[in-house]
Amino acid sequence: MEITRREWLGAGAAAAGASVFETARAAPTEPPGRPEAAAPSDGRFLVRTPGAGHDYSEALDLLRAYAIQELEAIGLPGMTLAATDEDGFSAVLALGWADVDRRVPLAPGHYFQIGSISKSFIALTVLALADLGRIDLDAPIASYLPLAALPAQPISVAQLLSHTAGLPDSAPLFPRTPDGLLWCGFPPGSRFSYSNTGYVLLGRIVERVSGMQFDHAVDVYVRRKLGLQDIAGTLSQARRPDFAVGYWPWDRTAAASLPGSRLEFASWNEEDSPAGSIGANSDEMAVYLRALLRVSRGQGAPIFSDAAARRFATPVIAADDFGAGARYACGVAIAPVDGAPCLHHTGGMMAFSSSFHADPAAGVACFASVNARNEAYRPRQTTAYAIRLMRAVRQGAPPPTAPDPLASYRFANAAAYAGRFVGPDGGDFTLTAGPGGLVLSAFGHAARTVPQRPDRLVTDHPRLARYGFDAVRRDGVVTGFWWGGTLFGRDSALVQPSVPDTISPLVGVYLNRDPWVGRVSVVARGDQLWADGLGRLVDRGGWWSAEKDPGGVERLRSDAVLGGQAQRLNVSGADLIRISV
Repeated sequence: MEITRREWLGAGAAAAGASVFETARAAPTEPPGRPEAAAPSDGRFLVRTPGAGHDYSEALDLLRAYAIQELEAIGLPGMTLAATDEDGFSAVLALGWADVDRRVPLAPGHYFQIGSISKSFIALTVLALADLGRIDLDAPIASYLPLAALPAQPISVAQLLSHTAGLPDSAPLFPRTPDGLLWCGFPPGSRFSYSNTGYVLLGRIVERVSGMQFDHAVDVYVRRKLGLQDIAGTLSQARRPDFAVGYWPWDRTAAASLPGSRLEFASWNEEDSPAGSIGANSDEMAVYLRALLRVSRGQGAPIFSDAAARRFATPVIAADDFGAGARYACGVAIAPVDGAPCLHHTGGMMAFSSSFHADPAAGVACFASVNARNEAYRPRQTTAYAIRLMRAVRQGAPPPTAPDPLASYRFANAAAYAGRFVGPDGGDFTLTAGPGGLVLSAFGHAARTVPQRPDRLVTDHPRLARYGFDAVRRDGVVTGFWWGGTLFGRDSALVQPSVPDTISPLVGVYLNRDPWVGRVSVVARGDQLWADGLGRLVDRGGWWSAEKDPGGVERLRSDAVLGGQAQRLNVSGADLIRISV
């Protein structure tokens, strides 16, 4: 699946199992009008309200300098920021371009899609209704949605709030499955698994008990009470002129993960999902972050009681999706920044990437959003650095060192992967380690290579970007790589394992034109099926799931066999159709 909210599957576009030389294509030409990285801006933070006397001038200058560095390093068009504190200080900054082609500079008033940060608004609304006695957080959701296609296992409202229901990430509410029902990949309440589907169900519960559309209920119970008058609760065509233009990857292969990857103008997608359809500008987000600081300290007014506020920010379960040591509460994660717990969330849309951190103990918070999508990138380092800088001001400490904007793209040990690797037809590629990491050379062309996760590399080589490279080790030493369904060996070719007839019908590339579903590449590695980017698939008896997902939070099924090939792949309740490109 190419582009998903949580990117649980990677992309692949080649015919599965084909030789690298059989599938090689000419290098793509530069697309016309592609966005350029934002040039360093002369803009400065605009102080909206001075607060209670803390001088953040140096901190904001350092934060601005880092934000510019990150935009340039990742290759992004623009960023909007809001920094605030509990004493009323508020400052906003706009860097780069709102519209690259028309050369429209970004301004603080431009709206950005905040993605899954929207979940905190839904959580606050649910807790407000619970405070009024209209929702029982511990009641099964079937009592509110008796006609929904729910699993047999009882799921509570609280489990939806904390992503502990075991529901898939983004399955349709009425999935195309053998029984037509949703499912749980583990006993509800036992562990964390991020689920947009769960928050869509919460939105439906809000509508059922309030008698109004979910975004109107959020207005009534949360936004108006906080003085947030101009937030867009849904992403409609009518509001599009308020937003910065968004950009997404031009190349939808694994190359989109690399910094500086090509971007192009993204289409506007109307969105009304409770899981992520809010648009806001930096001034509105500053007001919202100050409210979250109060709520996180147990001050519920004017939304709900102090007891409800405490429940909102109380960690429920470990959630490493949000960083080491993070735990999830209700619509927000609690993630440490230098050991101190902070409210944190990110948001990824088709063409926007967002993050916020709020430190209740220090009383400071920051929001950042970028009008582009670079796969897994979020501006989380920017907002965490803002917390460190503002915290230092309030503590009278020296400012911290800026982070490395490319830290996640650097190898811990590039030399371990270096060498010449040979395919079954004698074609080869070479990985060379140097100060900048790894360089892949093949077909007379050298290209960048970065780690995507341990023992998985991705490159922007025009002929090898369609799949990632999965390392094969023996006694701890890298002896080869799988590229799709082709095995490369160090210094010499390896025997390609045969593919049994029992799995060969599933091998192929499948597409759903809904961009939230996207593309899946299924390859055979001997008698094993792999989904590129997800890993080895295991037959669970009627459906497949990743080896690391034995309960099947995400499930794959194939059917409609014609000419010895499955023509359809059902991924977590949504159908994808076989394609030949």
